[in-house]
Amino acid sequence: MKLNIDKMNSINAASYLTAPNDALLYRTVMRILYIEKESYNSQLSTDDIMLKLRDYDNFSSLASDKLKSALSQLTNWGCVSPMQDPRRVRTIEEYQNKVYRYSLTEDAVIIERMTIELENMFSEGNTLSSSLLVRINDYLHQTETAVNEMSNKELNEWWRNLQEDFKRLSRNYSDYIYSFGSVNGEKLISSIDFLIHKDRFIEYLRDFITQLQRHSIKIENNLKKISPETKDRLIQRLLESEIEIPRAHSETISRSQIEEKINNEWNGLYAWFIAVDGKESYCSNAMEYTNDIIRKMVNNALLLMQLQNAGISKKQEYRKYMEMFAACSDADEAHCLSAHVFGVMNIEHYKYNTDRDTDSIFENAADLSPQIFEVKPVTRKYKPRIKAEGITIRNWEKEIHRQKKLEQINKERQMIGDYTRNNKLSVSELTGQNIPVELRIIILKWITLASQNKNKTGITDFGKKFRMLPTKESVTLHFADGDLFMPAYTFEFEVEENE
Repeated sequence: MKLNIDKMNSINAASYLTAPNDALLYRTVMRILYIEKESYNSQLSTDDIMLKLRDYDNFSSLASDKLKSALSQLTNWGCVSPMQDPRRVRTIEEYQNKVYRYSLTEDAVIIERMTIELENMFSEGNTLSSSLLVRINDYLHQTETAVNEMSNKELNEWWRNLQEDFKRLSRNYSDYIYSFGSVNGEKLISSIDFLIHKDRFIEYLRDFITQLQRHSIKIENNLKKISPETKDRLIQRLLESEIEIPRAHSETISRSQIEEKINNEWNGLYAWFIAVDGKESYCSNAMEYTNDIIRKMVNNALLLMQLQNAGISKKQEYRKYMEMFAACSDADEAHCLSAHVFGVMNIEHYKYNTDRDTDSIFENAADLSPQIFEVKPVTRKYKPRIKAEGITIRNWEKEIHRQKKLEQINKERQMIGDYTRNNKLSVSELTGQNIPVELRIIILKWITLASQNKNKTGITDFGKKFRMLPTKESVTLHFADGDLFMPAYTFEFEVEENE
């Protein structure tokens, strides 16, 4: 959706929230007007507002002129609308002084409602409900029936209910997940106290992801079943139903703005469940992001448990066990202690290539001499100690290896030359021959090199450039160790100037 830059100016109606002076008075007056509006008392006089302010200790001695000045400033910001009250005018002087009754503007109502939501954000919280997914799927399943059989009023109500559930799903999920990605959420996951609630969080998130996977497939199928004609008819009928609704400021809303709003609502719903323009759907991103949070919870929990156990000295514990075993009077007592400390023993057989005292199978392992084995830690960071040794010069071995490599390359060059005609090696011409296994390895290596770029080119081990020509034919080549069925590629070698 493209931003409307013309509407990105400062919002004067929100100025009372950050006013450098008298912000407490401004906000209290606005909250009083909002509470009275919710009680269907949308207009208050200056005296009514003053009486309600007197209930608070901060404004017990507030002057009337101070309140009038605040109401005048709120009027200038577009927060309140003054309306002259002719019922309280008793003299010409009072009429000239214009006794007003004040009410909130539409912008101020939305802003004040937002401040209340911000105040209650952490106390109310957000939940992940799968029932919203069920209702969204049911609404989309009724799309064809809604467009063809419902009246404009019923269709508009059906669409509003669908959008309300969708917005609640999107908003609740983003707010709930954002709480884990915020600074406070990171601190919570990394705290020791989180270990107590870890399993509950993980189970809650996994249950939602399971429901999301199950229902998102159904919702995606229902969205794809909606034909472009049905979608266009739906938008047009919704546009008509919105225009039919009488509004106090309908002249400020154009037909194109309403149509753009409906299209944006449809596109937002569609893009949440179905990939658009090569981008993954928001639903897929949501599942991936949630799985990342679950992995982070598990990893942090393991790390916290390791940190808790880091202070425990296993060495001292093992030393105590050895002292207890050494104090046993006989083997039977040691066996009892072993069963108590380590539990029931699982029999395991080890095979090793060391000399034994006897080859008899009837000898007890406890009666044989102990065998010594070097135990290495099973960790990635473990590195064995390297003994310091002198530097050995291996120029002679390197020269031998180099000569063998050159001989191999020359042999391959000669073999390729035997099968090359007019600077081309055609696989189809190799049929019916007993081909060396080495040539098969070279051909497969060329195919791998050429397949790595769009020009289908490569360079052989002896520096010859080639190009693999595409083909739709296939052939069977016979080698000493078996047959190979492959495309009949042709390799065209580049002719150098000195050739």
